[in-house]
Amino acid sequence: MQTRFHVPDIGPETPFADALRIAIADRGLALNRIQARLAERGLHVGIATLSTWQSGRRLPRATSSAVVTALEELLELPTGWLAVRIPPARPETAVSHRPYAVVDYAATLTRLLDVVRGDAHGRLRSVTVVEEIVIGPDRSLRSKRVVQTLVAVKEVDRQIVVHQGEPGCDVTLITPNGLTGCRTGRVARDPEAGAILGELLLDRTLHPGDTAVVHYEIDDRSRMPSTQYYRFHEWPGTHHVLEVQFHRDAMPVRVTEFRRRHSSGPDLVHQDLMMSPDGRVHVVAPTTDAGLIGIAWEWD
Repeated sequence: MQTRFHVPDIGPETPFADALRIAIADRGLALNRIQARLAERGLHVGIATLSTWQSGRRLPRATSSAVVTALEELLELPTGWLAVRIPPARPETAVSHRPYAVVDYAATLTRLLDVVRGDAHGRLRSVTVVEEIVIGPDRSLRSKRVVQTLVAVKEVDRQIVVHQGEPGCDVTLITPNGLTGCRTGRVARDPEAGAILGELLLDRTLHPGDTAVVHYEIDDRSRMPSTQYYRFHEWPGTHHVLEVQFHRDAMPVRVTEFRRRHSSGPDLVHQDLMMSPDGRVHVVAPTTDAGLIGIAWEWD
């Protein structure tokens, strides 16, 4: 049975405090009732805190993401409808509105975006993303399969996806393929950066607050040896699961997780990962910051 949402008639630019206050009024719930309903879920939040959130005097911190998710459920809002309105909590994590500012090839991606559909950027936010990277027996990245849940912050009918191949790769051999919930549209490529930017045409137009689940893959037939993979997040708040599957004939000697605020910046996290008997490693980020999350490996 499809969940019924009560989405207030406000735009994606409406800040978190106003959106929360309007959603509470729309549902006709008192703060003490909301507090009690949260407590039933094991989430203990003071009425004063809820009051400061809806007044705009304070914003939820990253540690309050579970409370924000619960509020969305209690107020019968789409997943991520409130969360996407929360700006980064710390000034040093704020990301410029310039597209793709967290990677050093942002100018290239912006140019490719203009070739495809420049106004499509920023209309969607990722709620969850689960991706599987497959490394072949020749040590190359063979494919990337992604299941992604999206929420619209503006009216949108397509998702923009980005992938960067290995240095020196033939970008004509790298192709995005929409599997379910979308189909492949136009693709732009830059041979020098090894970058591709493609559009996945959604199966329906999303309005603010609407959600969608898309399945897509990146097929890489360039067969260039690989030593790392990362995904960048322009906005915080995504639940991200990254898994790498190594072929039994190409097992690395060391695998590490890394996280950065920018692709050319220092590692904020750098730690070894344990590989499963069938050659898999993974990283789980319940709530991402803007920046990069990746897995690197050494062959020798």
